[in-house]
Amino acid sequence: MAMLVQIILRVVFLAIFAIVPAQPLLAQSAVALQPLGSVDSATVSIARQGIEGKFDLDVVVLNPVVLPSSAYYRPRRRYRAEKLLDFLDGQGDINYKKIVGLTVADVSTTKGDIPDWGIFGLAGIGGRSCVVSTYRLGKGKVKRKLFYERLVKVVNHELGHTLGIDHCPVPGCLMEDAAGTIRTVDREDGSFCAGCRDKLKGLLR
Repeated sequence: MAMLVQIILRVVFLAIFAIVPAQPLLAQSAVALQPLGSVDSATVSIARQGIEGKFDLDVVVLNPVVLPSSAYYRPRRRYRAEKLLDFLDGQGDINYKKIVGLTVADVSTTKGDIPDWGIFGLAGIGGRSCVVSTYRLGKGKVKRKLFYERLVKVVNHELGHTLGIDHCPVPGCLMEDAAGTIRTVDREDGSFCAGCRDKLKGLLR
């Protein structure tokens, strides 16, 4: 009798499990866009649209947070990008697949023998977080359209790193190393080369 009851309960459990709808993939596939400090809404909106236009990922904009004082590099009056990544890794819902930090502040990291090198952005290959700074993208110095184009390229480049793509040797590929010059960003059209597209198969629109 006890055995029969167990069998009935098991059948009922499996039946219920079968009709429960699968959980939506949003929480697992969403990218969190985290403004760091004061970032104007238009810039945040363009970054969001840029990600959603390139990747088959939903973007959730989080409330702005203050730039962490622990990342501030006083000698150069800017923020260390690797420390911002550490900060971002501890931010937001753990269900967000990736977190993109966006700031107007200047950011830097160590590059070879140069202890403090100013950069457009930083990400770890396959990491959860990346950070992008608009400081070197020419806001207020170039036409708004060009600034926004640069922003989207850099954001998608850094997000590409978090999705496992390293720098690409193909000239013009979105994943080409900018090598510290905005000219590299400007000559790209915002597209991935065939090799990088293949690696990102299933994640691109």
